[in-house]
Amino acid sequence: MVEVDEIKKYLNCRYVSASEVAWRIFKFDMHERFPIVERLQYHLPNQRMVLFDDDDDVHEVATRLTISRMMFIKWFKTNQELEVARSLTFDQFPKQWVWNRKLK
Repeated sequence: MVEVDEIKKYLNCRYVSASEVAWRIFKFDMHERFPIVERLQYHLPNQRMVLFDDDDDVHEVATRLTISRMMFIKWFKTNQELEVARSLTFDQFPKQWVWNRKLK
């Protein structure tokens, strides 16, 4: 069986032009980020997707604050608290409200 080092193969074949080097040195954007796409995650009751590492404590994973701060749950809570939000469907919600990934 022949082992193929895909990373090395990629790096050996990569060409960086002078203009790309200049753009990277000055930290200019390399590509446009439009349209901005937000993935709306939804789930059935008590079936949220939870990411964890193999060595994480099970109790700690189950009680993480980020689990209760998921976008779908926040949408329901905002509907309970603000009458203005009740007229928006889940896919319309990001057009009127901003989701801060760091603060959730």
